[in-house]
Amino acid sequence: MSGVARRTKSRFASRPLNDQPASMPPFNHPALTEGRTLYPATVRASRDRWALKSGDNARKIGARILKGRWKGYAVYTLTLEERKTCPTSCHHWRSCMGNKMNWADRVATRPDLLWRLEREVALLEIRHPGGFAVRLHVLGDFFSVEYVQFWERLLELHPALHVWGYSARHDKDDPIAAALVALVKKQWSRFAVRFSNAPMPFALPATTTVEHPLQVPTGSVLCPEQIGRTESCSTCGLCWATTKRVAFIQH
Repeated sequence: MSGVARRTKSRFASRPLNDQPASMPPFNHPALTEGRTLYPATVRASRDRWALKSGDNARKIGARILKGRWKGYAVYTLTLEERKTCPTSCHHWRSCMGNKMNWADRVATRPDLLWRLEREVALLEIRHPGGFAVRLHVLGDFFSVEYVQFWERLLELHPALHVWGYSARHDKDDPIAAALVALVKKQWSRFAVRFSNAPMPFALPATTTVEHPLQVPTGSVLCPEQIGRTESCSTCGLCWATTKRVAFIQH
């Protein structure tokens, strides 16, 4: 096996949810009432260093996709500030996985963010002309219609760019959600964004949250990484390979 083919695992050991307890901050915690992360000191300007980071830095993501239609693609991630960029209707406003990510490197949504991302994507296409994937967003969400349109433009400009991720924006009266729905319908093969805890039935790929595998709804698929059946997103590929609803265990 070549050196490139071996470069699939992250630098950190995978940690399935088995035996891990779940916890939440009190409902009146300032981070929840103010709509921000528990760790404001970890939010930085994008000019400090690259906004897009190798999936090698995230145990649940992985550095290179091993299977499926995106096999061989290098993986990069973008982490924004949770809650600040998310709708208050998010099912995980209180139970956000960012609550446990005190070392996460969160990029601030300042005016220079899109400028920086545009240049980073262009450089990554030069580095990976055959294709690469960006995970949006490890934390955070699509924060404006213009931001959604920005990713649509990048997809048009850069054929090597592929995106997957999740968004809590699915409310009918949310213009950001409407822009996302339109883009997913148009570009699902390259913009595989699922709608987190969207009401059932839902016309587009979505996710659902359960507290135990016994609660996985009929027709949904339980995330294999969470229960130790695969090492990472990169060794799985389920979320961009199927349009079935994917179930995640709350943690």
